[in-house]
Amino acid sequence: MTIIDEARSVIVHEGAGPLPDGVLRLLDAWLPGRRWYPVPGDGVRHVPWLTVELPAGAPGQSSGGPRPPGVVVPLLHLAGPGLAGDDGALVIQVPLVLHHVEAEPAGSGSAGRGAGRPPPAGTGAPIGVVDTDDGPVAVYDGGTHPAAWRAYLEAALTAGHPLAADPPRADPRDQGWLEDARPLGGEQSNTSVLVPELRVEVPGGDGERVHGVILKILRTVPLGPHPDVVIPEALTRAGWDGVPRYLGSIELPRVPGAVPAGAPAPPASEPRDAHGVHAHLAVVSELVTGADDGFELACAHAQEGLGFDERAAELGAVVARMHTVLAVARPTGTTLDPSAFMGVLRRRAAEAIADVPGLAPYRAGITAFYDEVSEHLARVTEDHPVPLQAIHGDLHLGQVLHARSGWKVLDFEGEPQRPVAERTAPDLPLRDVAGLLRSFDYAAAVGEAADPEWSSRAQLSFLEGYRQALGGPGGRHGSPRDHGGAVPGAAVPGGALDVTTAELLLRALTLDKALYEAVYEARHRPAWLYIPLRAVARVLDR
Repeated sequence: MTIIDEARSVIVHEGAGPLPDGVLRLLDAWLPGRRWYPVPGDGVRHVPWLTVELPAGAPGQSSGGPRPPGVVVPLLHLAGPGLAGDDGALVIQVPLVLHHVEAEPAGSGSAGRGAGRPPPAGTGAPIGVVDTDDGPVAVYDGGTHPAAWRAYLEAALTAGHPLAADPPRADPRDQGWLEDARPLGGEQSNTSVLVPELRVEVPGGDGERVHGVILKILRTVPLGPHPDVVIPEALTRAGWDGVPRYLGSIELPRVPGAVPAGAPAPPASEPRDAHGVHAHLAVVSELVTGADDGFELACAHAQEGLGFDERAAELGAVVARMHTVLAVARPTGTTLDPSAFMGVLRRRAAEAIADVPGLAPYRAGITAFYDEVSEHLARVTEDHPVPLQAIHGDLHLGQVLHARSGWKVLDFEGEPQRPVAERTAPDLPLRDVAGLLRSFDYAAAVGEAADPEWSSRAQLSFLEGYRQALGGPGGRHGSPRDHGGAVPGAAVPGGALDVTTAELLLRALTLDKALYEAVYEARHRPAWLYIPLRAVARVLDR
């Protein structure tokens, strides 16, 4: 089956579609070495689910000239032992640029395979070359190729958001804006491309344009709306300026009946056509220039002996406003199920203790504390249900930028090690609060703060800024080492928690985050394991 989305010039094929023979064999060897590849490569098979064709080629190329490169995006289901996944399937997208290796005309001074029209500068070596009926084709990684960047941007921005080049260029599709585009280094799970010279109209912005965009190609593709698309879009349309403005996205057209192997079938009660699969492949957002990474900024303050209290309070206010806007812009109508909530916390704790021997001494304390929280929630939620809402889900200082206009919140995917269903479910806003409290601890440790109270003062200031922005009572309570009294009394926008409930929930979520960190550090950075272990001890010592 082939689906054509004429509005965005996107063509979707089931299976391998137009991929030349041999490309999948190239990818089998190449994919496991990519930083964004989500699993160990041993024994994994790459099964084509869908293949997306995107338009490519510069304007004005005539049919009689050299063939423009083709941009194809296979969506591959990863199959193998233990890879069924919590969501039924693990799918990655692999943007590829297929460049025909054309022989030079006779007498041109060169001939043979590999001669002819070269690919754009900076694209690097091809993944490999495959033979086709039309001659040899070089296969390039689209994440580093300008032809793919252009194709993604046009598909994301075409519907109502035409590309706008710098005047006086008459052709809005002129490629001049690609000259300074470059991929962002250091990413683990996605591929982002900075395009500083592209001007794009803001959706619903009364003709306002931004100068510079960032394209994020979502390498792992969960079925359904992607939180890093729908949440920034909702915040942008609500007029909130604490997020880089959403500009467009590529949504996979619905393909009736097309489900990757292992994914759950549509409910029998719903018409199959109405339950066609869809997903997001990429998102385009405003490029925030002249901004500092929040974690690097906090580490620098700690290292230089400078307090972070004022900036932390400002960040607390920004996060509170984000939660308030999200509660209205993406209402869920759901409330906390204490039994299910505590069941998840207990399961995660058991898994962490099994993985990290250093947590064994805290087993009894964790169990006793979670028993206390369970009993309290069962008692108070009978008459006062706790509302849940859309949140960030993986909020820490590395997910915020400090720009001239203030703090900007980024990356709404949720914790990458959590199942997608958990990451996208409505949750407590206090989970985001707990994530930032833990991040201040990391900044103090990495920045080697000489002041032992640096982290706790920043935490207290953050909580105070959060509470005041929600309209809670002012004033600070407790010492820098004991910020429990500064927990927001109105910790859930649209509802209220008494201070005791808010404090217990925040401690439980802080402990949950520290246990998650302990597992990560034990696996990847054992020298940093002491940071979350100290946090576990502090939570349980209260």
